[in-house]
Amino acid sequence: MTVTGFGLVGVEAVAVGVSTGGYALLLPPPVTVPPAGHVLSTPWRAVAGATGARVGRALLTVDPVTSGDGRDVGVVAPAKQPTTSITVRPPDPRVPTRALTIPRWVNAPDGETFPWSADLHVVVRQNGQPVVAAPPLPAVGYVPAQLPGGSVSGSRVTLPDLLGDLTVTVVAGRSLDALTELPFAHGDVRLRAAPMPVGLHVDGPDGDEQLAVGGPVRSRVSHDLAPALQRHLAAAVRTEPGGSAPVTLRSDVVGDAHVQLDVRDVVIERALDGRLTVECDGSPTSVVRPGVAPGRAPTRTRADVTVTHHGAALHPASDPVPTADADLGGPAVRDEPVTRRVAAATLAAERLVRVGVVGWPSAGTDLSLAVLGRTLTATGLVGPAGRSAPQVVWFDLGGPVAVDGPLEVTLRATRGTFGWLAAPEPALRLAVEAPAAGAHVTVGGLTLTLTGPETHVPGASLAGTDGWDVSTDQLVTVALSSAVMEFAP
Repeated sequence: MTVTGFGLVGVEAVAVGVSTGGYALLLPPPVTVPPAGHVLSTPWRAVAGATGARVGRALLTVDPVTSGDGRDVGVVAPAKQPTTSITVRPPDPRVPTRALTIPRWVNAPDGETFPWSADLHVVVRQNGQPVVAAPPLPAVGYVPAQLPGGSVSGSRVTLPDLLGDLTVTVVAGRSLDALTELPFAHGDVRLRAAPMPVGLHVDGPDGDEQLAVGGPVRSRVSHDLAPALQRHLAAAVRTEPGGSAPVTLRSDVVGDAHVQLDVRDVVIERALDGRLTVECDGSPTSVVRPGVAPGRAPTRTRADVTVTHHGAALHPASDPVPTADADLGGPAVRDEPVTRRVAAATLAAERLVRVGVVGWPSAGTDLSLAVLGRTLTATGLVGPAGRSAPQVVWFDLGGPVAVDGPLEVTLRATRGTFGWLAAPEPALRLAVEAPAAGAHVTVGGLTLTLTGPETHVPGASLAGTDGWDVSTDQLVTVALSSAVMEFAP
């Protein structure tokens, strides 16, 4: 069995000229297609949690080798001296005879080599009827040359791929009604069979026959294997640890052909159930992929993306939130209040919606925050087991409130403690009223321009990451639904 590996976008072609409607098609080198099979493989790698696969194209093309001397199948008639004919019975009657080699072929009884000419010919008969003369019988008057298609050179008689038994004679004459058979002697006659496959079969990756072409394959055969390959991969990717999807070509009788399996746009899929959401408060965040890690990076994710705008955006005067502890410090807020002041010009003409304090609560902390005549609380805060990046604790004012002067934010802990990050003043995050239309949100590398309080983008193409980063200065909820991660095979 011959096994050949093929890439997913076809094989490298070499310059084998085949005319197809005025242009030359480049074909891969020929291979032998035996009864045991010639295998074309499409490799693929495992994806943990895979749910299916798609195949955009899997076109098999078989161009039989029809030129050349053919294949030697051995002696088909023993030597004789003298005789007036040679009876040839091919070993397999399904295979066309391309040529006969007749060694030591001489005139009897004088032993001279035949001087093939317009008056001396090899005539091949089938069922008693002449079918080929080499050289052809010459044209006479309005009668064209007769019995063309063959040629003779020395001991080689080339035939137009005849099927079945043959009788070979040597004749003198110029017309069918005036031929005289001549005696001759010869050595063992060898037959050369036509090189193309005979009886072509294509088995899909699951072993089921996809195509059968009977008889000698004399012209191009093409077949779409995408449905069969997709069925195989859709099942295999769920349970198997990678592998290779085999397509097998078999010939009833061995033959040569240019073979190409052009496989494109193969995708292993992992569909994600449910609606995946994340709240964004103006800081970078991400939609987390549920379930086990796939084991390798996807090429992209297709999903319906919905962004719900909460009517606010992070004010640019907000203090940054460090991504690591790095021995940061600040006041320890307990029952004694700590106040942060913001200049009037900072929030002039703004309407404040939320205030966030940045720091580290201890376990079981309750906070009280006073701002713009309102007292707001946050209870049951749970701090980290050890020092880590600081948290943002948000307080919602219940609606937009106009800021008409300097802003004072006073924080105290009614239970537990809160390490309020100072950078150098106690850090605040300020969310102000903002319209949704025209705002930008980037999800998984795709930047969306919002059209209103809710923006829905069906079938969005997101970056090939394991989880989807969200960045914006807006306060939004990002949801992914019908999400399918796509992986290269």
